[in-house]
Amino acid sequence: MKFGVLPHLAEKSGLQLERFATGHYARIDGATLYRGVDTAKDQSYFLYRLKRQQLEKLLFPLGNYTKGQVREMAARFHLDVKDKPDSQDFYSGDHTELLETPDRVGKIVDPQGHVLGTHKGFWHYTIGQRKGLGIAAKHPLYVLELNACRNEVVVGSAADTIFHFVKVENPNYLADIPEVGTLLSAKIRSAGDPITAKIRSADANGFSLEFPDGVHAPAQGQSAVLYDAERVMGGGIISGVS
Repeated sequence: MKFGVLPHLAEKSGLQLERFATGHYARIDGATLYRGVDTAKDQSYFLYRLKRQQLEKLLFPLGNYTKGQVREMAARFHLDVKDKPDSQDFYSGDHTELLETPDRVGKIVDPQGHVLGTHKGFWHYTIGQRKGLGIAAKHPLYVLELNACRNEVVVGSAADTIFHFVKVENPNYLADIPEVGTLLSAKIRSAGDPITAKIRSADANGFSLEFPDGVHAPAQGQSAVLYDAERVMGGGIISGVS
């Protein structure tokens, strides 16, 4: 909506739009996308699906500043937003409320299928989640899998969450398709740090990654975004892990 429909409607209404500016924490140079200077607020992970022709018409004025510097500037110009709390999500309530689905009791099991407890619906959990499982165990347990058909949550140890191979589909490349064997960095969730990854295969349909040191809890349906240092090379949707 913001990067497609809104600029289109603005131009259709007669506005001569040279650049479209938003408050995202990322940087643009021509048609090249980079991480924001403030790595704690960097939003490049969410922007990898933009097309190069869109990037050429965008401005991210905040990308070269930290959030603290932006607040200082807002205070200097006597703007009320200087103390505005950070927005954390598109919805301020519990995201499960959006599903309008009543709780439904299901099983929490280990990888061997042994029942460890119960839950109120698999949709209350995310892959890699550790807190809030409601299970007493000698060692921390993490969500490994969500089985919608059986309304089942599979949990395991920290070691069970480490994977070395990730398959990605529906790619959008912001640079040339990477060559097999290329070492890049990849993020599999917005709050994570880029991790060293080797390109195992890559074409117009997708790519696969090898993480030499392993990666924690990659989840199918999440995005995997590729970086060369600060530059965003592209990304896609995780379709398989091993």
